[in-house]
Amino acid sequence: MQRFYFDLYNTEHSQHDSEGQLFADRERAGMEALRILHDVARDEMPVGKNLTITVKVRDEKREIFEASLTLDSAWS
Repeated sequence: MQRFYFDLYNTEHSQHDSEGQLFADRERAGMEALRILHDVARDEMPVGKNLTITVKVRDEKREIFEASLTLDSAWS
């Protein structure tokens, strides 16, 4: 198992992961980053439009993966 850290950035703030999570490999950590994007989008979308969310995954040495999602909503 390897420890991966998930730093979260959105339009208004950022959150640095100092604890990390254990995963068997990089691919599982990448899947977790996508799950995080989905959860944050669901939780934050009703409060704003033009929201960009980014999750950057680090291992013990460097950044290894990045996933972003841009959401835009408007009433017609």
